[in-house]
Amino acid sequence: MLSAISKSKIIDILDKIILSCLILYAFTFLLDININFLTTAFIFGIIKLFFIRPQIKIYSKHFYFIAFFILCTFLSVIFNDISSNLSSYKSRFISPLIGILIIFLYQFTKKQIIIILSSFSISLLLNALIIIYQFLQGETGRLIGFASNYMLLCGINLLILPVIYTIAISKSNISNKLRILYLSTILINIPAIIFENTRIVWLGLFITFSIISIVSIRNKLKSLFIIILILLSSSLIFQFSPESYQRFQSITDTTQSTQSNYQRILMWNASIKMFIDYPIFGIGIGNYHDKQASSYLTEEFIDIPYHPHNTFLYILSESGLLGAISYISLFLYLFYNAINNFKSTKNIISLSYIACLIAYNINCLTDTMFCGYNIKTTTYIFWLFTGMYLILNKQIITNYNNKDN
Repeated sequence: MLSAISKSKIIDILDKIILSCLILYAFTFLLDININFLTTAFIFGIIKLFFIRPQIKIYSKHFYFIAFFILCTFLSVIFNDISSNLSSYKSRFISPLIGILIIFLYQFTKKQIIIILSSFSISLLLNALIIIYQFLQGETGRLIGFASNYMLLCGINLLILPVIYTIAISKSNISNKLRILYLSTILINIPAIIFENTRIVWLGLFITFSIISIVSIRNKLKSLFIIILILLSSSLIFQFSPESYQRFQSITDTTQSTQSNYQRILMWNASIKMFIDYPIFGIGIGNYHDKQASSYLTEEFIDIPYHPHNTFLYILSESGLLGAISYISLFLYLFYNAINNFKSTKNIISLSYIACLIAYNINCLTDTMFCGYNIKTTTYIFWLFTGMYLILNKQIITNYNNKDN
């Protein structure tokens, strides 16, 4: 049997490995690599349970709403073809929960969370510099730097940049070096995001940045100045990219001349029809593509979609009314809890999480970035950020003081 000293050393080594994996994840999440370092960190956390049992106290109802969402969507699997849908359900709904469950396996501190967030920031900063370089070299289209695809980069921008922006402009007790890093990430990402040519990111970030500026800056003239400055600088950058300006003008165009918008409307209509035909349990998790091809495809579709480019309609069509209610309940509670915490504490943690929620949900209006098909990294990171929010707000306390027992 291991002695208390050797057991303590093993736990310390495992903790260092877990932190290293989390930092590696923050540096590699944009890349198309076979190793998911967040999952790796989780595995080492499970190994750690062989040597120590944490004392966990939960002071929120988050996990009730998460469990309700998981249960209701799982009913769609049970009442449809469970053999073919189970794998898709696990991949999209269960596996990403690693992001929030890891908080029970590793004792996060504020310093470690700042290190992880800063690693995310550096990744986005470097990627933005590459995108600007690609633009200066005359490349056009969806510029993505070293990211694996533009949809992933779209979701990541709307998850991470609002958090960084909120911390950077607020009177938080971070060092000047960190503030400079976060502000640099925001400033360099403004032109990069315009050159990426993803319209929902433009809208999502402007709306979120404006809300956070008004809420977090007491001097309203100063907050208004920042909003106007973002508008003017963005307008100037658009002048250097006619392609980006053209895409900006097409935001409200729903005619066939703008096929991306027109096709989305077709997909949304098809999803509503699926819900009408299968109202309670939906068509089944993972069945959207096949059901679209067999029953809901019209000659107006350019190709057969794998999802409707709207998270709510995706869940509504695949898991029916029960899944939709649980999804709405989950995010209403997340907003309610974060807003209540901010109203009572005025802390930057709650405000930055609110910013993340706003931007993420705007993104989900035109894409399936939560428990969606193909792009799963955003769901992993969303749950990771939710876990960090709970830790920093002391709504979950994990105690390892019995390490040497």
